[in-house]
Amino acid sequence: MRIPYLVFTIFLISACSGGGNNRVSAPTVTTPPPTGTTAPPTGSDSDPDFLPSATIDASNLVAISAKQAATGMGTGFNIGQMFENNQHPRTVAAATAKIDKYYALGYRHVRIPITWTEIIDGEDLVIDPDTGEVDLSSARLQVIEDVVDYALSLPDFYVVINTHHEKALKTGNKWWVLKRLWRDIATIFGERNHRLIFELLNEPHLDDGNNSPMPAVNLRYMTERAYDEIRNIDPNRIIVIGGNQWFGASEIPAIWPNLDEVGAGSDEYLMATFHHYDPWSFNGDNQGDYADQWTDDDIDSAMQTMQNWANTVGKGMPVYIGEWGTGWGSRYETMDCNNIRLWYEKFDAQYARSYGMPTTVWDDGGWFKIFDHSTNEFANNLHLCIIDGNCDWQGTERFNNTCN
Repeated sequence: MRIPYLVFTIFLISACSGGGNNRVSAPTVTTPPPTGTTAPPTGSDSDPDFLPSATIDASNLVAISAKQAATGMGTGFNIGQMFENNQHPRTVAAATAKIDKYYALGYRHVRIPITWTEIIDGEDLVIDPDTGEVDLSSARLQVIEDVVDYALSLPDFYVVINTHHEKALKTGNKWWVLKRLWRDIATIFGERNHRLIFELLNEPHLDDGNNSPMPAVNLRYMTERAYDEIRNIDPNRIIVIGGNQWFGASEIPAIWPNLDEVGAGSDEYLMATFHHYDPWSFNGDNQGDYADQWTDDDIDSAMQTMQNWANTVGKGMPVYIGEWGTGWGSRYETMDCNNIRLWYEKFDAQYARSYGMPTTVWDDGGWFKIFDHSTNEFANNLHLCIIDGNCDWQGTERFNNTCN
C-alpha cells in the first residue's frame, strides 16, 4: 500500500533474518539466468525448474474458475496491519470478530496480507529467509491457518492470502525464496477449499530508498517460478498476478504484454489484481484537507485501463481490486466528511460492479479505518456506503465543514 503511514509503521519492519537456527546458504543468483546459459544443478531449489513430487492430493477438491470466483467474491475487505505488521493483536479472536461483522452485511471475501520472511516482533514465518522454507512449528502460522479455516467455514466466503512486504526478497531478486515459499504455502493450504486464493507477491517495489519498481524481467521470472510450484501441487488453485511497483492500473499492461510465463492465456484459474488509490492527492494520507474536487473519471479510468488489458492480452481474465480507500485518519480523529462518503458510495456499487470487478477495501484500523479493533465495532458508516451504495451524510452538502 502506497502511503507514508505504512512507510512509517510497516516498512520499518526489520529485514534481518530470523525464525530458526539452522541457516542454509542461499543460491548466489541475483538476476534471472540468461537464456542459453548452463542450468544450475538439478534437484534443488537453486534449480529454477526443480519441482518435487507433490505431497498432497488436491484432486478431490471442487474446481472454481477465476471467473466464477470473481462473481462470488463481490465486495470484500482487508484485514490490514495484523499479519503483515504488529498494529493489531495477531489472534484468531481479533481476526474473526472483524470477519463476522463484515460477513453479516453481505461482504463475501477477505484479503489477509501476510509477511513471511521479515521479522515482526522478533519472529518471522520461515526457517531461513534466504531459502523461504516455511517454519511449520510457528505459532503465528497456526493462528493464520485457524483464521483461514474459520473464514472458509462461512458459506460462499472467499479468502485471499499473499506474500506481502518481503523487502529483501524483492530487492535482492530472490526468486528461489518466492519459489520455495509458494511450494510450502500451497502444500500447507493444499487441501483447503478452492475459495482460498493465492496472490503471489504484493506491490513489488524495491527497498532502495526510492521504492523503485522491480525490473519487469525479474518479476516475470520469479512469478513463473512460483506459479509453476503451485501448479505442480494444484492445477486448479486460483493464482493472482500483479504489477511491479505499487500495483497501479498502468503496471499490468506494461509488465504483462503476454502471459507466456503463466499459462500462456489458457489458464482459467488465473486472476489479475491492481490497487486503486488514484488520485493520491485525495486518497493519500496527510492531505491538507479532503475537500478535493475529484470526478467520476478518477474512479473509472483505472478500472477501464485494467478492463482493456483483461479483454485483450488477458483473454477475458477477471480482475480484482485488492486495495482501495482514503487515508482520512491521518488528519481527522473521526470520519464525518461527505466527500469521502461519496467516494465510497460510488467506487464499488456504481463502478467496480459494472465491470464485474470484486473490490477489497483497505481497512487497516488506522488511517484508513472502518472497523475498530479496540471495540470490535465499526468506527464510522463507510462500510454501509460501500455495500449499499448509499449511506447517511452529515447534512446534504458534499463538502461539509468536516472535510476541511
